[in-house]
Amino acid sequence: MTNTELALLGLAAEQPRYGYEIEQLIEQRGMREWAEIGLSSIYYVLNKLEESGLLEAEKLPGPGERPARKIYRLTPAGMEALRAAVKERLSKPRPRTADFDLALSALPVLSTAETLHALRVCRANLALRLKRVATKQFADQDAGMPPHAAALFDRSLALIQAELTWVSAYITRLETQKE
Repeated sequence: MTNTELALLGLAAEQPRYGYEIEQLIEQRGMREWAEIGLSSIYYVLNKLEESGLLEAEKLPGPGERPARKIYRLTPAGMEALRAAVKERLSKPRPRTADFDLALSALPVLSTAETLHALRVCRANLALRLKRVATKQFADQDAGMPPHAAALFDRSLALIQAELTWVSAYITRLETQKE
């Protein structure tokens, strides 16, 4: 099951939802911070999940003169698949992406000054990301975010803070070695 499929099934498991409502929740909960869920792929994946029997859709009349809209509900097979995927992912830590690690492995191609510059930019970007996620978390918690969604923000904040701490320590180490 892909990350996008898991995310969409998880949102549909909370309650039946329209595609547009799912998109709004993805944005409100900051899910794009940690999952690659493209706006254009949401309806494609919803239709794919419907075709595979994990979701069922019902067309309901739109408000006023608007066209009918589909509301998506999790099927029993969808709930079973979602539960299995959640259990598997919670119990087995996934490897992180290799991008940053690959760059670290090739550091000898950069001068110390270039490395420090890149890492300082990284640190600034992490600090901005930390601020953005923290601000969104507190705003959404005040709006009655469900506890499991708040846990996503808490974990994201902890991971960003850990990365920021590591980058800052590495910058200090490089600055010390440089002298």
